[in-house]
Amino acid sequence: MSTSMTANQALNSRISGQEALIASAPPPVRAWRQDAVRHYAGTGLPTRRDEAWRWTDLSPLYEHLTRPAPTVQTLAITPEGPFTAIDCWRLSFVNGELQEVSTDLPAGVHAMSLRAALLQSPALAERMGNNGASAFQSLNTALAQDGAFIHVDADTKLTKPVHLVFSNSRDAQIRNLVLLEPRAGLTLLESHFGPAETEYFVNQVSDVQLAEGASLAHYRDQAEGLAALHFHYLNARLEGRAHYDGFTLTRGARLSRNEAHLAITGSHAQCNLNGVNMLGGGQVCDTTSVMAHQAPASTSTQMFRNVLGGKSQGIFQGLIRVAKPAQRTDARQQIKALLLSPQAVQNSKPELEILADDVKCAHGASAGQVDAGALFYMRARGIGEAQARALLIGAFLEECVAQIQGGSALEAEQIQQAMQAVIGAWLASQLAVENV
Repeated sequence: MSTSMTANQALNSRISGQEALIASAPPPVRAWRQDAVRHYAGTGLPTRRDEAWRWTDLSPLYEHLTRPAPTVQTLAITPEGPFTAIDCWRLSFVNGELQEVSTDLPAGVHAMSLRAALLQSPALAERMGNNGASAFQSLNTALAQDGAFIHVDADTKLTKPVHLVFSNSRDAQIRNLVLLEPRAGLTLLESHFGPAETEYFVNQVSDVQLAEGASLAHYRDQAEGLAALHFHYLNARLEGRAHYDGFTLTRGARLSRNEAHLAITGSHAQCNLNGVNMLGGGQVCDTTSVMAHQAPASTSTQMFRNVLGGKSQGIFQGLIRVAKPAQRTDARQQIKALLLSPQAVQNSKPELEILADDVKCAHGASAGQVDAGALFYMRARGIGEAQARALLIGAFLEECVAQIQGGSALEAEQIQQAMQAVIGAWLASQLAVENV
C-alpha cells in the first residue's frame, strides 16, 4: 500500500473520531463540517499527479501522518520574531488553542476564540470559505480545533495592530475568520513558531471578508521549526473599494505551502499579495495564488522574492483570472528567485486567463544567481565577499519588503524595519552555513 493511501486512512480515522462532536454541533456548524467530510472523502490528499501539486513532493507529510504522534513539548507563548517590539493587542495560541487575549480592545472590535464565537453565533459557519477549493481546506473544516475570530464594526479603525501568536509543537488544525464591516480598518500580524527538532503538521485556513471600503493590512512571519510541515490557505473576498495588503515572510518549516484564493467582487477594489521566501538546507516552499477579478476597475499586484540556498526548492504557481464583467482591470504579477547554490531549484508557472477586452495585465518570472559583476565591483572596493553577497541579496529582497503599506506610514515603516532585521540575521547565518 502506498504511503499516500496509508496517510489518507490515518486522516479518515481522525475524521471518524470527530463524528459524535460534529453530530452534536448546531445545524449551521454541523452542515459546514459534514459538507467538508464528504468533500474530503471524495478527493483525499493530493499527489504529484494533480497539476496543482506536480512540483511539490508530499511524501514528508504522508510519512508524518502514518507515524505515531510525538511527545508534546511544553511551550511558552512568549512572542518571537519581527513583531515583538511593535505595540499590539494580542491573541496567543498554543497548538491551535487560545490561551491569552488582550482585554483592552477598543469599542467596535470583537476578538475571541473562533470556537467560542461559533457557539455564540452558529450562523458564522455560513460565512466560511468554500470546502471544494482545496482538500486541505476540507480537512481543516472537518477537524478544526480553534483559531481566531475578529470582527470590526463599520467605520472602526484600529490605532495599533492585532497580533496573532501561534506556538506549535504538535499537529494542529487552525481556523481564523476575519470580518471587516464597511469602511473598517485593521492591521493584522501573525507569528508562527515551534521547537527546532520537533516534527508536527500545522494546517491553517484564514477566511477574510472585506465589506465596502474596508481595509486590511495582513502580515505573516512563518518561522516554524525546521522539522515542521506548515500549510496555510487564505480565502479572501473584497467588495467595492475594499483594500487588502498581504505579505508573508517564510523562513521556517521543512515543507510549507502558502495558497491564496482572492475574489475581487466589487469595483475599485485593490489587492496586494506579496512575500519573501528564504530557504536553506532541504526546505521546500510552495506559493500558489488565484487572483480572481470579477468586477470592473479593480487592481491587483503580486510580488514575490525567493532566496534559495543548499538543496532548497521554491515553487510559484500564480493565476490571474479576469472575468468578462471585470473591464478596466489592472493586474500585475512578478516572481524572482535568487539561487545561492547549484543544488537549489526554482519552478515557476505564472498564468493569465482573461475574458475581458479592456484590461492591463502583466506577469513575469525569472531565476538566477548573484550578479558576478556587481560582486566583483564591491570586492574591488574593499568589501568582503560574505558582506558583499549579503548586501546584494538584501537589496534584492528589500524591493519586496518595501511594498508593505501598513495602516499608516509610521506603522509601515516599523513593520518594514522589523522584517528587514530578520532578513539580515537570516542572511548572515545562511551565508555562513552554505559558504556561498
